[in-house]
Amino acid sequence: MDFHNQLAIITGGSSGIGRATACLLTRRGAHVSIIARRQELLDETLAELESLRESPAQRLRAHSADVTDWEQTQEAIAALTADGHPPDVLVNAAGFAHPGYCEELPLEIFRSTMDVDFFGTLHPIKAALPTMIERRSGHIVNFSSVAGFLGVFGYTAYGAAKFAVRGFSDALRQEMKPYGIHVSVIFPPDTDTPQLHYENQFKPTETRRIAGAARALTADQVAGALVHGIERRQVYILPSLDTRLYFLLSNGFTGLFRWYFDRVIARARREREAQR
Repeated sequence: MDFHNQLAIITGGSSGIGRATACLLTRRGAHVSIIARRQELLDETLAELESLRESPAQRLRAHSADVTDWEQTQEAIAALTADGHPPDVLVNAAGFAHPGYCEELPLEIFRSTMDVDFFGTLHPIKAALPTMIERRSGHIVNFSSVAGFLGVFGYTAYGAAKFAVRGFSDALRQEMKPYGIHVSVIFPPDTDTPQLHYENQFKPTETRRIAGAARALTADQVAGALVHGIERRQVYILPSLDTRLYFLLSNGFTGLFRWYFDRVIARARREREAQR
């Protein structure tokens, strides 16, 4: 796929995988617009994009907005498409996770996680969809997670939101097919981003044990898989071999995974109790 003169709008584009995707698409010649809350990070990322531009004709923009807020999201999408060009690619990379034991997590964590991960995906789509339908083309990429197809200990809030993203995306794909609009879901594993560093402060022992010694992917690796997935019109984008294996097995061997995780969790619990 030739990204030259294609407009890509990326939420969560000021850091992590969103920022890496913005950089890669800029190098590929796309017009790139990023949306995030913090203006200082937007300014920093926009400066980096400017240094990567392939052509002076590329339009590189940033807009501060909280995608959990419908009015702010509408305003951002309207501002970034004011020239009448709807997004050719919409990447919903804004995300939030705060792991912990369900009984200890405040209800506010569940609400804020759903607000960012699900409604923060829904709002940009609802804002951009009318013009995409009118033009009858476009590609939407929504961020789920390995925890969005495989229930993972410690991620009751995050998993619920990411399962919702997958279910929403599967249904949306069916609805958008007649309009020539493609919908993909990407399922990243642990990725070395500021968000992962935040999560690691709160991960229960059992969650850490499930993750094991697996190395986190880099944001650039996930961004590369994402762009490759757009080029190949992949329905599910699975950035690593482990993720592809888990996805394949979890669709037919859910019971096996439950058995394995239950054993790992039981051992970790015994160790935790012994340390008290």
